[in-house]
Amino acid sequence: MGSPQLLLLSGIGPYNNLKKLNISVVKHLPFVGQGVQDNPRATIVLQSPKPFNTSSIQSVGILNNSELYIFSSSFVQQQVPAYDSKSSNMYGGVIFEKLAYPLSRGNLSLISRDPRDNPSVRYNYYSNPEDLQKCVQGVKIIAGICETNSIQKFAYKDKSNDSRRLHFIGPALPNIKDEVAIAKFCRENLNTMWHFHGGCDIDSVIDKRYKVKGVDALRVVDGSTFRDAPGTSPQSTTLMFGRYIGVKILQERGDST
Repeated sequence: MGSPQLLLLSGIGPYNNLKKLNISVVKHLPFVGQGVQDNPRATIVLQSPKPFNTSSIQSVGILNNSELYIFSSSFVQQQVPAYDSKSSNMYGGVIFEKLAYPLSRGNLSLISRDPRDNPSVRYNYYSNPEDLQKCVQGVKIIAGICETNSIQKFAYKDKSNDSRRLHFIGPALPNIKDEVAIAKFCRENLNTMWHFHGGCDIDSVIDKRYKVKGVDALRVVDGSTFRDAPGTSPQSTTLMFGRYIGVKILQERGDST
């Protein structure tokens, strides 16, 4: 998000928006800050009656012919003891689906000329109905996972009738037969993967050499140039991208070292 913000602060962006903040316009590029995206997710958290170790977020499944990724993680949280009681641990498991290639897009704009002020960013999650429908599909997949023997091992026994049920920390799964309820669950339990991208798109802000259009000796080489984000963490993609452009710059200068 820093790259489109810095371009705008430097006078590179939509003319009218810059003039409203009394920023001298260096180059009118109307699409700076436009088309920003984030990968939304829907999450459930289950409490476990059995202890286990903490694990980081892992990709455990990708749906066939789909942009839906299923992830999991686990955690141990120390419970604050009551008066004269012993401390204890709470064990929890997280299952969530992530939309890898959302169609919904938003925008970034400045709220002031102060670089220390965060810009205003709207991702417009689920503004495209296809994104919301994919979330509904993903929640149904999570519900199916919760019915498997692997997850049912972590269900609690109901002493009154000897049945078993899962304990949710926070929102429980909605009625899976009610797509309206699932869509409501998706909206109200929206989470981010912090994989923000866009705002400096190729052809509208930068050229195919990643040079800012109409500006000499300035390139943007980071996730703001991505039209889509990878299904998992973009860190390795961004590192490879930086290496690739660095080599290209050296080649252009005739330096092969």
